[in-house]
Amino acid sequence: MRWTSRTIAVLLSTACIAMAVASRQLQGQETSPQVLYDRANKALDAGDSALAIQLYRKVLQQQTNFIEARTNLGVALAQAGRYGEAEQQYRQVLSQDHGNQTAQLNLALALYKTADFQAARNEFETLHKAHPENQQAFYLLADCELRMGNYKKTIALVEPTFELHPDEAAIDYLLGTALIQDGQTTKGAAVIDRIMRNGNTAVANVLLGAAQYGAGDYKGSATTLRKALDENPNIPGAWTLLGRALLDSGEHEKGKDALRHALQLDPNDFDACLHLGAILWREGDNAGAEPYLKHALVLRPDSTPAQFQMGALLASTGRSEQAKRSLEEIVKLHPDFKEAHVQLAAVYARLHETRNSERERKIVLDLDAKERAEKLKQDAPQ
Repeated sequence: MRWTSRTIAVLLSTACIAMAVASRQLQGQETSPQVLYDRANKALDAGDSALAIQLYRKVLQQQTNFIEARTNLGVALAQAGRYGEAEQQYRQVLSQDHGNQTAQLNLALALYKTADFQAARNEFETLHKAHPENQQAFYLLADCELRMGNYKKTIALVEPTFELHPDEAAIDYLLGTALIQDGQTTKGAAVIDRIMRNGNTAVANVLLGAAQYGAGDYKGSATTLRKALDENPNIPGAWTLLGRALLDSGEHEKGKDALRHALQLDPNDFDACLHLGAILWREGDNAGAEPYLKHALVLRPDSTPAQFQMGALLASTGRSEQAKRSLEEIVKLHPDFKEAHVQLAAVYARLHETRNSERERKIVLDLDAKERAEKLKQDAPQ
């Protein structure tokens, strides 16, 4: 057969058209939601969260109701430390699928990671009620209660499981810590004994040190806590307790170092933030104290000690109107809080509110008299 130039041109044109069609078909296959989803999953498994996020977003542009893709996008965002964006994705999943246990747990974990313990606690509680077999939700719910200072709630949640799980270290720690912080030292001692029998001497010494601190034996507490930290330097809360014991023993520099170390291990340790901020304020380091006190209030917005310390700092730095509002709210809720009345009297004086300042001074004198009367009554022979 003889090939003319016209025939060759027609054949080439047809081949080009066929190749273009095939290319478009192949490209369409490569960018289909399922193919992109599979590629995103591989990237997520490999720890490449940036690529995974990009691919999951492409999937959702084509198929907005692809719940698994949206859930995994939340996981990738959390993996990248973008917890606020992850939270939005999980909430969108739950708006489409109310009973999605994975999205509920991941939402709670994202809130927990951002130190929004109240919101995380609510999500963990909802999940725990719907799925009591979910142990992760149970432990993190108890941990949220403990972090928020809700010791009685922690005890009520964990105590029923104490006898059922004789070898569960997490239950021992949560229950023992809550009992001792709540002043239930006899029950706390029983938990310490079980921890000792199970061989967890470091944890037992932390709880024993906490009990000694509560009894006012600050030097003994510091000694016991050092033993625990020599064995295990990463026990939650131990460095904070040591810092407080050292501060109350008069070893301020060592106490501050221990609190700073506690915050290196856990930046969301409320007690470490509060006590380090408070000691820096007392030493006149307002600039150093303020970030810690602000974060303490983020962690526990309803904490009266944190509110008071922040009010006192505001007063010390000349923000009298802000200090006034804060301290007025405290004395309204806690009329016997003498130190708050002292600070408020000084703030009123700075604002030239003489009558209010005199009223607060009189309240302080009355509270002093009340304290003396109660002490005389306690010291009187029975």
